Amino acid sequence: ASARVVAMETGQTHLSAFADIETFEVPRLKALPNLDLTTKGYEYLAQILWLDFNLRNKPFDDRRFRQAVYHAIDRNFLRDRIWFGLGKPATGPIHSSIPHHDANVPKYPFDPKKAEALLDEMGLKRGADGVRARVTMEQLPYGDVYVRAGEYIRQALGRVGIQVTLRSADVATWGDRVRNWDYDMTLQVLSQLGHPALGVSRLYVSSNIRKGVLFSNVNGYSNPRIDELFDKAATAVDLAQAQSMYSEIQRILVEDVPVAWLLELDFPTFIDKRFRNV
Repeated sequence: ASARVVAMETGQTHLSAFADIETFEVPRLKALPNLDLTTKGYEYLAQILWLDFNLRNKPFDDRRFRQAVYHAIDRNFLRDRIWFGLGKPATGPIHSSIPHHDANVPKYPFDPKKAEALLDEMGLKRGADGVRARVTMEQLPYGDVYVRAGEYIRQALGRVGIQVTLRSADVATWGDRVRNWDYDMTLQVLSQLGHPALGVSRLYVSSNIRKGVLFSNVNGYSNPRIDELFDKAATAVDLAQAQSMYSEIQRILVEDVPVAWLLELDFPTFIDKRFRNV
């Protein structure tokens, strides 16, 4: 990562994209006179960062626990202090830049007291050491920004009594653990591919719970109503009818919290000013 920054800074390299440049380096490179910065061009991918839960494992099988985790995480902090403004808090499973997004869904503001109340309601009381539950989080091995995000999530959940053990690995090992359901929770970033029928439904329909297949419904979420709605919405020719179904999908999923949607990510493309018409 540091070599890529130097290459852009010195003009050895003329273009960077996606996560080539770590987010904490962006403010400095943005100020250099030889570089232009844009975040345009990623709209089709519309990537959302979320915290993925393995619903087969306790206490993740209880919706209240997942809701508590969501309330315990400050998405504005993630955006401002770890992604340095490259993105905005996500509200649900469909990115705001693609068709059928609906922001009229249940909200999960940063509220540690609400998180603790939900954990109390579950009967997860603090022990003598202050711990209510112990879970493991796989570190997403896609760069330092995700390591920092994992450290923040560990601290944030620790404040409400959830002790998180971070487990690091290379990309192949991380992929093997997630696709074979050997995890409690992990960060994920996936593309939505311009339409919910292409990049969103695959993550939540029961027919795509396939052990050994990465970037499928690895968390094991299953809801017959969601299956039915995604199936009908994909073939609806009336846009208003499709919107009605996708809106219901978003409301149900956000209530169930099979994953905690954190940020709609922006990616910094740096362009050497000698390189034109990119």
